[in-house]
Amino acid sequence: MKTLVLKLCLLFIFCVFFGVTSFAQKKQPKDSIITQDSIKVKEDKLQNFVEKNKNNNKFNKFLYKYLVKNPRSQEGEETTKQFQERHRSLKKMEGKIIRNIHIISQDPFGYSVLDTMQKPDKWVERAGNDLHIRTKEFILKNYLLQEEGEALDSLKIEESERLIRSQRFIRRVRIEAKTITSSSDSIDLYVYSLDAWTIVPGFSYSNKKANFKLRDKNFLGLGHDFSNTYRENFETKANSFKTNYRVPNIENTYISLDVDYDVNEANQYTKSISLNRNFFSPLTRWAGGIRLNQRTFSDSIPNTLEIPTQHFKTSLQDYWAAISLNLFKNTTFFGSRTSKFILSARYFNQQYLNSPGPELDPYNFYSDQKFLLFGVGVAQRYYVQDRFIKNYNIVEDIPIGTTLGITSGIQNKNGSNRFYIAGRAAIGNYFRLGYLGTELQYGTFYSHGKSEQSLLSIKTNYFTKLFSYRNWKFRNFIWSDFIFGENRIDFYGDQVTLREEDTPGISGFNSIEPLGTKKWVTNFELQSYSPYSLLGFRISPFINSSIALIGKENENLFKSKLFTKIGFGIMFTNDYLVFDNFQISVAWYNSIPYEGNNLFKFNAVDNQDFQYIDYEFGKPKLIEYNSRTIN
Repeated sequence: MKTLVLKLCLLFIFCVFFGVTSFAQKKQPKDSIITQDSIKVKEDKLQNFVEKNKNNNKFNKFLYKYLVKNPRSQEGEETTKQFQERHRSLKKMEGKIIRNIHIISQDPFGYSVLDTMQKPDKWVERAGNDLHIRTKEFILKNYLLQEEGEALDSLKIEESERLIRSQRFIRRVRIEAKTITSSSDSIDLYVYSLDAWTIVPGFSYSNKKANFKLRDKNFLGLGHDFSNTYRENFETKANSFKTNYRVPNIENTYISLDVDYDVNEANQYTKSISLNRNFFSPLTRWAGGIRLNQRTFSDSIPNTLEIPTQHFKTSLQDYWAAISLNLFKNTTFFGSRTSKFILSARYFNQQYLNSPGPELDPYNFYSDQKFLLFGVGVAQRYYVQDRFIKNYNIVEDIPIGTTLGITSGIQNKNGSNRFYIAGRAAIGNYFRLGYLGTELQYGTFYSHGKSEQSLLSIKTNYFTKLFSYRNWKFRNFIWSDFIFGENRIDFYGDQVTLREEDTPGISGFNSIEPLGTKKWVTNFELQSYSPYSLLGFRISPFINSSIALIGKENENLFKSKLFTKIGFGIMFTNDYLVFDNFQISVAWYNSIPYEGNNLFKFNAVDNQDFQYIDYEFGKPKLIEYNSRTIN
């Protein structure tokens, strides 16, 4: 039976994900950076009908006036050729003095970063802009890596544009340098930005529980993220509340501030505050952070004493710092300004103020620990601009590069010290058949000359070049994670599961069983980019599938039970309307312990589980094994 299921799954994967690719490969464009000007967009018959008959009745007039967004805003997209020419022009102005920096920040609806004369002409656009607080000019200026009076550095300008583009409150950004006169050695810098609509309300009701959510990703136009969630249980009369306030960049330091408070219906809470500065750019010289956290929670440790849940209370102090040095003195073919030598250090102290007794935790796994870690490594990082990956026709920055590093340190736990050492190698780039990134990590503890709690982690991410069939665009995504633990503690806390939150896991899989010390999870996705739209919503179906194996230390992983998920869904991408994108999907599971076999689950979820490999080497970390790993 296992063999039959495995063969059927492999046949499905081959036919759906690779058969379609081969069939459409003949029409694959040479460049995967496809822009609106090179795509044949299917005419929206319904929209044209409404526009043509807008004066026939009040309903059509309502649709046209309040819902149909003028498609001219789509014509303002920057083409690949324009994008490349603009960046070439920056290089020609290398070394010229920046006289003035002009910030042109625009509201989300009806404006364009290419045509500054374009204005909103729909009432709903103007109303939306009136409700929106535009991003402050000084906030955008804080993301620039150059100041007035400095010599123009094209790499820093390109990085500045990428950093602004990465902020969730910005939809579009374009930076231009303009000479004052033909013979002048000075230039003016112009930053054109288009805000995103950032206020996201939410409401849901199920099982006598009501959830209210309000989030503003650009609070007061300051670029701050302010999120609040309240849930009322009408059956128990209990409630829960969660709030988060994030400042992503304090006064051009790129130090972020996060404040979190979360209390659930059982009055269990999480309180956290952190200051953090990552290597946000390959040009960054220093990084570091502080995190303070206190948490109370319950967990179910499998036992024979019929004790259902155990209560925990933990406290964490976490400090780290890192410095980045140029690996090469001069720019050469083998090295550049983005090639770095990194040194880092970290200390964290975790305390268990309340934990299970020896009858449930005989190994004293849930106990205080202090950890001192050091890291040394080299990293070369770049970003490549592409489109049609996680968004529709929006420039996205894809990380590529190479990282090699070693992390070592001392853990003090249960009255004894253990030495820890781990190595990491990662590489990723674009190739003829698409993007491929891989990461290999291995780490182990040593105590009295014996290896303990060893871990091998292999991660692979791949997506194809954009390919076409008629007027449709498609991409295949594959990401796979292999976790292999050896000499692990035979205890629940030191084992892995396939739960969604126990990364890597299966989306929608919430059972704590089966348990193991090794697992292999592979995900496939075929994402379409549709030429069809309905009232401005582009309808883009997707298919995804997950297959997973999990086994205990002395078991053959490839003889264990195969867990499978196959999902179908539609992503509604908002091209013309002023609403957020959303997705609906249904998934089949062959088996979930304690839930049953041949299960179907309906979800309204984000299907963008594909994550890029991080080629940054900064904060010293333990290799992620399960959700209890402190990172």
